[in-house]
Amino acid sequence: MMNKSHMYHLDDFNNFIMTVENDSDIAIYRALLEGIRGENYSEIKNLKPSSIEEEEGRYFATLCDEEDGIETFRKMEISEQLYEDLICAHHQTFYLDSSWNSGAMELYEFEESPYIFKPLEAECEADIGEKIDDEVIEKREHILNHFLAGKNQGAITIADSGTVLNVRFHLNWKIER
Repeated sequence: MMNKSHMYHLDDFNNFIMTVENDSDIAIYRALLEGIRGENYSEIKNLKPSSIEEEEGRYFATLCDEEDGIETFRKMEISEQLYEDLICAHHQTFYLDSSWNSGAMELYEFEESPYIFKPLEAECEADIGEKIDDEVIEKREHILNHFLAGKNQGAITIADSGTVLNVRFHLNWKIER
């Protein structure tokens, strides 16, 4: 049996989320928490509004992982909160960039894209594509890991937490909030 003090607690995550400005960032953090990742974050980058659905009060995401040019799909149950976060992220049109070490805030517009997570408009005319860049998600994961570092995670890492949540869904356990 696992010692509870070593399990990452959702209250810590929810307290962290309350400090996050942008819906798209909140959705990325929660997707990572629930075990969505893929090779080079492809499961996150390939999410479209049509990838998420509600069936009889349960919420699902059809995920597309790309590795070496080969696409594989899996359907997983997600929390109602992630479902709502993904919808909010899809509807977000502007991104507020507020740096931690300065009072400056800048507003950027998202590019047009069929994906939930869109790249920000480029300052130059270079074609950057329709998908969010790996580095953007990597930076969010780094921020989340940095926040969690002081939370005595021990045996459970942020990647493992998705497995824990998924098991809870399948066993129809109520997630503590």
